[in-house]
Amino acid sequence: MIQLEAVTKRYGDTLAVDELSLEVRSGEVCVLVGPSGCGKTTTLRMINRLVEPTAGRILVNGRDTSESRPELLRRSIGYAIQSVGLFSHLTVEQNIGIVPTILGWEKSRIAHRVSDLLLLVGLDPTGYAAKYPSQLSGGEAQRVGVARALAADPPILLMDEPFGAVDPLTRERLQQQFLAIQRELNKTIVLVTHDLDEAIRLAGRVAIMRNGRLVQYDTPEALLANPTDGFVRSFVGTDRALKRISRIPVATLMKPAYSLRRDATGLVGPVSELQKYAWVTDDDGRLVGWTETRGGNESPSISEIDPDELERITLPAYASAREALSRMLGQGVRSIPVIDESLKLIGEVTLRDIEEVTAE
Repeated sequence: MIQLEAVTKRYGDTLAVDELSLEVRSGEVCVLVGPSGCGKTTTLRMINRLVEPTAGRILVNGRDTSESRPELLRRSIGYAIQSVGLFSHLTVEQNIGIVPTILGWEKSRIAHRVSDLLLLVGLDPTGYAAKYPSQLSGGEAQRVGVARALAADPPILLMDEPFGAVDPLTRERLQQQFLAIQRELNKTIVLVTHDLDEAIRLAGRVAIMRNGRLVQYDTPEALLANPTDGFVRSFVGTDRALKRISRIPVATLMKPAYSLRRDATGLVGPVSELQKYAWVTDDDGRLVGWTETRGGNESPSISEIDPDELERITLPAYASAREALSRMLGQGVRSIPVIDESLKLIGEVTLRDIEEVTAE
């Protein structure tokens, strides 16, 4: 899909990118990471010709980008940046629809596309389409920026520090949403970040750069297991085992959760003498609380979970083992319930499950 062949960029006597060669396959997320000034953003901007290479070639679908008019090339490549870059005088709907408008889409088609994209990034079209950028939080603006980049349904998406300007909690949610969107859309994505943890979590392959050169280009697993040199080893850090579990989805670790069903008469289901607790669900299987079974007590009391707290104390199946461990340590518990999009209980992951996988 994207090929860089000995790409070089000079600014006078400064060598920003030095004979960089790499390939990004169709549907792959490639993350460029490295110290400040290593050439990450320059590389990204050369792909859509916001910056022209001094030497070398960049090919998209086998075609040299230098043979395309820059404005036409950019309309076929989505671009999302850290500062978002929304037009302050345009509404959310107008911002997202700017490229389709330039491409001559019908108004009804644009409106439908905007609505679909707002839903995709987790924003209600009814409440957000007419808002202006000044009325959005940082996280909301980032979501709109991603929606705008996807508006014309480009096969390629370039993202420059897309989650860097928000607080850590919002950043984690945006990363989760990014992964969910990518599972659905399967775009070819080149993303720049300075955060190795983010790179490990999001990437199919990671390109570590230093002084404009490519030092190692590998899957996150291979990168963590076999750093090529001392620089990569130092950059990756000593907590490689902890970083590795950020690549392990909870779905591969979780086990069936022991649960009881709540109805009008109380709790329904066998109360095990071996279990200290049980999750409590409603008739539809949605998680509503938990209870101490106290070694076979047939009438245990229910500790209900506030719906507003559900996200904080549960995990989706696509969350990472590292997220599960973080939640357990933060809440002082040894297990986390796993729910699906309908809030139905589908399993649980325990501290022992994580200990076993890190010992492998």
